[in-house]
Amino acid sequence: MGIIKFVHCADIHLDAPFREHGRGSYGDIRRKDIRDAFLNILKKVKEENADFLLISGDLYEHGSVTKSTMEWLYMVLSETAIPVVIIPGNHDPYLINSWYRNWQWPSNVTILTPENPDVVFENLNVHIYGIGFSNFKEGKPDLSEVVNPKEDLFNILMFHGTLDMDFSGNDYKPVTSGELEALGYDYYALGHFHNIRDDYPLKNAYNPGSPEPLGFDEEGEHGAFLVTAEKVQGRASLKVEKFNTAIRSYHDEDINITGLKTLEEIKMKILAHLESFDPERDIIRINLKGRTELSLEEDVLTSLFAGNFLYMKIRNHAGKAYDVESFEKDLSLKGAFVREMKSRIQKITDELEQKPDDPDLKREEEILTLALSYGLEALQTGKIEWVSE
Repeated sequence: MGIIKFVHCADIHLDAPFREHGRGSYGDIRRKDIRDAFLNILKKVKEENADFLLISGDLYEHGSVTKSTMEWLYMVLSETAIPVVIIPGNHDPYLINSWYRNWQWPSNVTILTPENPDVVFENLNVHIYGIGFSNFKEGKPDLSEVVNPKEDLFNILMFHGTLDMDFSGNDYKPVTSGELEALGYDYYALGHFHNIRDDYPLKNAYNPGSPEPLGFDEEGEHGAFLVTAEKVQGRASLKVEKFNTAIRSYHDEDINITGLKTLEEIKMKILAHLESFDPERDIIRINLKGRTELSLEEDVLTSLFAGNFLYMKIRNHAGKAYDVESFEKDLSLKGAFVREMKSRIQKITDELEQKPDDPDLKREEEILTLALSYGLEALQTGKIEWVSE
């Protein structure tokens, strides 16, 4: 066989619902982002002159996808003019009322199902077998049903499910790398998990993740794989390249406000943190951590900074500051610690009166103030909630 080139994607989730409520028609904007991310995949298919496209499950949301979206999907898939192979996932299972069964798909689209689990493209010397979902939840698959790889062809196994994880009570087709490797396929086109994965024990298994991130647990890059493959004397050679497709980027940020004495100081710290983000791209959630004596209202703080961000939320997870004055009178270890730390802080404060612009003294005062708070937390609770900056 000659060299083949294909694009492998998964977990598009067209018409996904969104729990967050951001600026304007947030859900509609994010659903358009998903379409645009998918169009970025199809653009790559065209640019690279790919031979075919693989979609390894969860193309759409069964419970919320609309007919207009399916009409749009028909149009953009038919325009690719190359074979498109799809397996149903747990969000778009092959149910009796699914769009896979009840929709006229373009002639270039093949849906692999239990009744028709594989396809051969003779002109490309490629054989593709699919293991998808027929229900929203399914247990461990019977891999004995998988056909043997076809001799002299490049064999691809498309699989939507759970690979190399704790299998107890898992309802999403749990398998191991060893079990898949025993099938002897040349490339394992995975789907299900939304973060990109190319480091499985099974070296020819790849999970592209979702092309557009869908929540705060999906930080980092998102995209798909461009695969160039060749099979010489029975041995497969792979070149797998990641490419980015995402329109937005999620950021779940912690800000430590321990030691900040005024609301203005907190506002300045948040503002400085936000300067590195792009309101046109970034979806932000800020978690205030540490301890403070101030009363903070999340909605008020959020309204001060949301501005042009599509979504920005401030959550107050800071605990109430310790009553240092009462601890200072305590005869216990806590009292001795507070008295010692306050003595050190007072010494630096006195020096700052003489040198108010000395950056080293300011930094030392800040460190000692933090040390007092963290030390009390350790003495009170036996642990420290550390927030890195």
